[in-house]
Amino acid sequence: MNISAMIPTSTLHGEWIKVEQKGKGPGPRSSHAIAVVGDKLYSFGGELTPNVPIDKDLHVFDFNTHTWLIAPATGDIPTLSCLGVSMVAVGSKLYVFGGRDASRKYNGFYSYDTVKNEWKLVTRVEEGPEARSFHSMASDANNVYLFGGVSKTVRLKTLNAFNVANEKWVQLPSPGDSCKERGGAGLVVVQGKIWMLYGFDGDECDDIHCFDVDRNEWKKVETTGEKPPPRSVFAAAAVGKYVIVVGGEIEMDPKAHIGPGKLCGKGFVLDTETLKWKKLEDGGEETRPGPRGWCASTAATVNGKKGMLMFGGKAPTNDRYDDLYFYAVNPHNALINVSLGIL
Repeated sequence: MNISAMIPTSTLHGEWIKVEQKGKGPGPRSSHAIAVVGDKLYSFGGELTPNVPIDKDLHVFDFNTHTWLIAPATGDIPTLSCLGVSMVAVGSKLYVFGGRDASRKYNGFYSYDTVKNEWKLVTRVEEGPEARSFHSMASDANNVYLFGGVSKTVRLKTLNAFNVANEKWVQLPSPGDSCKERGGAGLVVVQGKIWMLYGFDGDECDDIHCFDVDRNEWKKVETTGEKPPPRSVFAAAAVGKYVIVVGGEIEMDPKAHIGPGKLCGKGFVLDTETLKWKKLEDGGEETRPGPRGWCASTAATVNGKKGMLMFGGKAPTNDRYDDLYFYAVNPHNALINVSLGIL
């Protein structure tokens, strides 16, 4: 679906809305993944205790009733509870890659048909791209893109594409020496280009690299403005020509993943045409989500408004959140030219 609006403005404006959740939900968690199909939000994987996966259920939230259920499951139902997993939606299907359990066993690549309520093991762990966790995924109308992450032994910076029509993986070029291997990066598709932002390579990163799908080449991107400090495991989403970045870890904990690290709650937005950052206009601290990292996020349209959903995450106290927030973009923004496979 392509929607265009040409109303001049200098940056993206919007507000945070805390979404009401009725009854019992999936519970607090981090290192999980979410995606949206139609008027439903799906959540998979995650941890409450560091490095210990919670469950292997697919949870579904209905925006009409504001209630959670466990999605019906048939077919090749995943048997491994996992954390550090990624999930995207293309049309009416979800695509779930990787993630690991406490013993570092890894999931393969699955699809879930939200119409048939059917799981399919598309590629086994040993058949597809290298098994990993804390990787990044994005999608367009035809492909699922997989970048980086942490394998059993090393961090990665490979880029793979899965074509949903022929169900085949292709390895695309990796970025050059200016991009180090990393996990916890942001990955979004904007107007036919794949943007990889920040992440963790042993230190928190603040570099951006862009892959032009048509030219089959990477380019390091230099930006200006109110640039976010280095960070990883943050919320990210593309809305039109804009990339929204919220929260994340800005300093690793001495206990690594066991501890909370230093977490941020601030939001930033990048205009991918002017390459200029600005602080996210969000209505102030009263409605803004608290600092967090390892949260799950996705671009979405809720009640006719475009924006970014953010669910759960790790708190500065090392507890986990179970709240659901939606950053609703003001419709009177410049060039909101959205192409999303969700509504």
